[in-house]
Parts: sequence; structure tokens; C-alpha cells
Amino acid sequence: MESNHKIYKEALIIGWLRHVFTVFFVIIFTIFICSVSSGNNDLNRILQESIRELKIPGAVMMVENPQGQVRTYRAGVRRVRGRRPMSDNLRFRIGSVTKTFVASIVLMLVQEGKIGLDTEVHDILPDILSEDEHVTVRNLLQMRSCLGNFTMDKAFLRLFRERPWTHWKPEHLLKFGEKKRCKEGWKFEYNNSNYILLGLLIEKVTGDSFENQVYQRILDPLNLKSTTFPVRSANISEPYAHGYDYNFQTGKIIDLSLKINPSWAWCSGNGVSTAQDLLNWIKAYLNGFGIGSSLLSEQMNFLPVTYDGVSYGLGVMHKYAAVGHNGNFAGIYTAAAFRYKGYYFVILTNGQAYGGGRKATAESIFWRIVKNSVLFKNVKN
Repeated sequence: MESNHKIYKEALIIGWLRHVFTVFFVIIFTIFICSVSSGNNDLNRILQESIRELKIPGAVMMVENPQGQVRTYRAGVRRVRGRRPMSDNLRFRIGSVTKTFVASIVLMLVQEGKIGLDTEVHDILPDILSEDEHVTVRNLLQMRSCLGNFTMDKAFLRLFRERPWTHWKPEHLLKFGEKKRCKEGWKFEYNNSNYILLGLLIEKVTGDSFENQVYQRILDPLNLKSTTFPVRSANISEPYAHGYDYNFQTGKIIDLSLKINPSWAWCSGNGVSTAQDLLNWIKAYLNGFGIGSSLLSEQMNFLPVTYDGVSYGLGVMHKYAAVGHNGNFAGIYTAAAFRYKGYYFVILTNGQAYGGGRKATAESIFWRIVKNSVLFKNVKN
């Protein structure tokens, strides 16, 4: 009898513990679901507010959380004075996010032993750099070459504004810009000429065009079907978001989507892609696609730049705990592709609406989300 009573008490205790555990689990799960739901609503709200306040026509944002769940958010319109909203499959010019593709191919060539990070570029391209210029592959990837920057050259900028339809050869672009008085490897400067030169290096080493190499090595293996790197044509395949420039002097906005020949940017920023393709790419890139762990460590060896909290590796940025790259194509398209505290973000925008200014960018939206979303209030780096 006593034994039966003891068994009965133990059964009651076990039942009570199970009930407590079930209630506890339900509470925790409910809090988690509410938190995730709140975070998702939060992201949508901030995106909508951002394009209104920053005067951006429209944006597409794709976010993958640490559990691998992906959500897409859209705000605004694909065409000013139009009613069609943004959609997931729209193509945008991605600007300097192009540099991640270039850096990836260069690192693959290093992995294959075809070049070294400390190979001097003169040894490969003697017609471009003299033997007195000891610029290495690493210097170019790190933006520490001390070369002239064609996109800061007044003569180039004047020609670019007057004749945006001009087809530029890479070698011609490199003739613009005055070489800096500094020792290679010492000083950081965000310089588009570095990646034009890396594009020429890829073509010399492989005996193939950059466009073929990026397709064979990256686009085809990763099934990035909506990503292209046009050189001659200013056209973008449908469907695409129209890109706009705001002229603060006249107060007008102009649709420049198909009026700027992308050859001016080439390997420094001529890519076209979608949010989904870029999300798939930035995940692969930041996790060492095509290279070994030791070379990935070299790539992620970040050196400080001129701003506190910001550093640059081999074709990758580190900005206040965000790792990846931003992009800006003549102000009419901007992009941000970052990993931040376990989340992957891709944001694409189509320029500036009436009153838009320098902060009308995808990266501005990203930092607004980081600062204001409940998702990151208590998340550690």
C-alpha cells in the first residue's frame, strides 16, 4: 500500500513537472514568435519610413535571419510617376558590389597558384605599370596602391557628364588621375582604378574576358541567372527598376536608367543583379566561396582606413560590425550587401526622388534599421 502511494506521489510530481515545462515552453515560444513578428513588422516600417524621409523612389530589401529564414520587403515604386510597386525580381545596377565578384576571381587565381597576393602587377601588365611602380595584387585588393583615381579626375568627370553614352576602354580610364605621393601599401584610398586594373590582370592571367570568367567561376556554379556585367550596352533586361538622378540646381529628377554606358565603371562597378541573386552571392562570398580557409583569413584581415570603426580587407568592408560591401552607380542606383550580427542584408534602391540628397542610399537605410530595429537591441556582436 505504501509502495503504491509512493508511486502515485512520484507520478503526480512528474505530471506537475511536465505541465510546468509545457507552460514554460509555450511562454518562451510565444515570446520568440512575438519577437520575430515584431522584428519583421519593424523592418517593414523602417524601410517605408526611410524611403519617404530620404526621398528615394523605391527599394527592395531581402533579409536572412540566423535560422536561415528569408523575408523580402518592398517600398515605393519602380518608376517615378508610376503606380507599379517594387517587386522581388527587379534588376538594379549594383555599383561597387561588383568589386566582390572581381576580388573573388582574383583570390581564386591565387588559390590556384597562378598569381600571388604579393606578385607585382608590373610583372603581369608591364604596359600599364612601370617597373618603378611596386604595386602588388594585395595593394590593389586592399585599396592601398597610391595610383591615380580616375573617378576623382576633373577631366574625366567633365567628359563623363558631357557624354555619358561614351564607351570607355579600361586602359583609357587608367590614364586619368594623378598618382599619389606615397609608398605602395601604406595609405588607404577608396580608388576605382584599383579594380579596373584587377580586371585587366584577370584577363591577362586567364587569357579570357572578365565577363566569361565571372560567368564560369561564379554565376553558373551558383545559379545566379539574373546577374550580368554589361560593358557596351546601357540597356537592362526587363524587369528592372528605373534609376533617377535629382538635380538640386534645377529641382528636377531625370530617368538615367538607360542613358549611361556602364563601361565607365567596368570592374569597379558595372554589375546588374537582383536582391535574391545578391543575397545568395554575399553569403557565398563571405564564407570563402572558391578559396581555402587560410586565404579566407587573409581576405578578412581588415586594416583601418581613415574613419574610426571602418576597415578594409581584400575586396570586403568592415563597418561597425557589418561585413560586406556597398555600391553606388552614378547616384541613380545604390546597393548594400552586408552580414550583421548573424543576419544577411541586401538592400537595393533606384536613386533619388524630389529633394533627394547624398544620404539617399541603400546603406543609409541599412544603418537606420541597425539603429532602430528591435531585432538588434539586445543582440551581441
